[in-house]
This record gives sequence, C-alpha cells and structure tokens, in this order.
Amino acid sequence: MKDLLERLREGIRAQAITAAILAILATTAARVDAFDFVLPIPKPSLPSIPLPKFFDEPTRTLSDDDLETIKRAGSVDRGEHARLAEERATPPQDALAPRYSDRLPYCVILGMVVCESNFPLDEIGGLQAEITQLQLDLVGYLNIPKSTEPIELCLFRDTQSYTDFIRAVFPGAPLDRPALYVKDSGPGVLMVQRDGNMIVNIRHEMTHAYLNASLKHVPIWIDEGLAKYFETPPGERGFRNPYLKDVEAKASGLFSSPPSLSRLEKLTRVDQMRSREYREAWSWVHFMIHYSHDTHVVLANYLRSLRPEEQADVTRQDAYKRQKKAPLKQALERYVPDYEKKYVEHFRNWDSGKEKYETARDD
Repeated sequence: MKDLLERLREGIRAQAITAAILAILATTAARVDAFDFVLPIPKPSLPSIPLPKFFDEPTRTLSDDDLETIKRAGSVDRGEHARLAEERATPPQDALAPRYSDRLPYCVILGMVVCESNFPLDEIGGLQAEITQLQLDLVGYLNIPKSTEPIELCLFRDTQSYTDFIRAVFPGAPLDRPALYVKDSGPGVLMVQRDGNMIVNIRHEMTHAYLNASLKHVPIWIDEGLAKYFETPPGERGFRNPYLKDVEAKASGLFSSPPSLSRLEKLTRVDQMRSREYREAWSWVHFMIHYSHDTHVVLANYLRSLRPEEQADVTRQDAYKRQKKAPLKQALERYVPDYEKKYVEHFRNWDSGKEKYETARDD
C-alpha cells in the first residue's frame, strides 16, 4: 500500500511539472504579429504624465505645438502621430462657444472641452489638469485618437441647480445620479454636481465622452469598464480601485473561473449594468491593460476597430449583432492562449507586486 501511494505521489508531481512546462512554453509562444502597431507595456500603474506648459494658458485652444506635446507624452507610435496630424482640423470658432452661459456664467476652454459652471472654476484645484491628463492617458494607454468633436462639461455648485438644468435642457433624463453623460447625434454633454466625489465623477463621465467622441458603437460593457478603470487617479489605477479586493477574492478559489465575456458582450443598454457587471467589466479591462503586451494590444486593436472610419457603414443594429458574436473574446482566444486561466492567474498573483509598485509610486 505504501508503494502504491508513493507511486501515485510521483505521478502527480510529474503531471504538475509537465503542466508547468507546457504553460511556460505556451506563454512564450503567444504572439500578436498580426497587429500593425506597437504599444508600450505599462508598469503596474502608469505614473501621471508631466503636464505640458500650455496649462499656464488654459483659456485658449490647443496649437499644433501643443498637439505635438500631447502626442509625445502619450507615447503614440510614429504612424499614429502622422495620422493624427493629418486628421486634425481647426474647429470653427462657434463650435467651442459656450452654449449655456445664461445658466453657467463661468467658462474655460481646454482643447475640445468647453467647461462651463455656475461657480468659479479655480475653486476646484487641478480641474484643468485632470481633464487633459485623462485624454493623454487614453491616447497613451490605448491609442485612442484625439477627438475633433467638442465636448461640453457642465459643473454645478449644488444638487438643486444640477437637477433644474437637466429638467430644462434634457427633460426626461434621470435625476437620481450625481453625474450624467448625454450624447445623441451632436456633441456629448457631461453634467456633474459638486460633491466629495466630483473629480472621480468627472474622470468617469469624461472617459465616456472621449471614447464616444473618438469611436463609434462602443459596447456598453467596455465603455463602462474603461470609465471605471480611468476614474481612479493615474498613480492608483493598478492597486487602489475599490473593485480589486473583491475580484482577487473571487480568483483565489480552488475552482475559480473568470466572468463570462460572452454574457457581457450581449449587453446593449446601460440599465442592464448592475454592480456585478461594472465589477466584471472593470476586471477584464484591468487584466488586458496589465497582464501582458499581448492582452494590452488585443484591447487596443479592438478599440481601433471601433474608429469611425472602420464603422462608416455600420448601423447600430448591425453593431449589436457583431457585438453579440463576442469579437473581443474571439481575439483573446486567438492571440492569448488559455486567456481564462491567465485571468485567474493575474488576479491571484497581482497583489504580490504591490510593495514594489508602492515604492516606485512614492519615489
């Protein structure tokens, strides 16, 4: 009996060693050579990009030199630099004119963002830096093209003026949330009331605005997953998102498996997103940005496929049909072998790098 047990133990050890070797080989062999541009690999969480000098003059629109600064800071590849320079056109002056000055008398224009409020904007320290930093991050992390469409950001000193504005300008829109993003056929409008979470809400809603001004038919789950990821300050996205602890706990079980991408791809309305869906969408974004170069490029290329020139003849219904076929899931299956196991591995091991990350962040 002892000999039998020993042979069983030896067999189990051999199988474990073989599986480990195969996993290493599979990871090494994984390539994404079909993609035609290269993105930088982020550290556990990219530090805040140094702010360009033009922040000293926030009331003017961006010049060509400013755009070059953004492109260098955002680490976009050379081909993308050229494409952005060709596509950029100076917007008509009236495109950046304040639309709600009768209700919101304070205004600052930063790039394509027209920020209006009913209180002095200098009361919110770092607001203008936050707005442009987010666009730099979206360009640098995911190769999102710079928007040439105006974005209206409306800020309110209290709940009453916020709800009064929505009732008057967007009747029927929900009033039970502290921030709201509305976009139909024209430029998007963000409305945010002043409270303790105002900057977080601005980052979240501004992510929606940048994505939907630059891309077309963004699936609701990836839209919300990215907004949840980028609502956290740049230096804290890797380890300090409130969802992380719960996701790590779910990945630590003996038979853990990732949330279903196919189920998320089938969502087409924001009211289908509950706390579970927000958490799962965020976790897939975190995995794809941070796990490896391959997962990072899969996400960036998926977003690239949503650019207007790629979606020119695609109706919303056609986009929903494509989306339900889970194209992002198919890309992961093709370019990231065993991606579901790697998702679990990512969150099981992620916290082990926290001390090193925190030291680098403090430095």
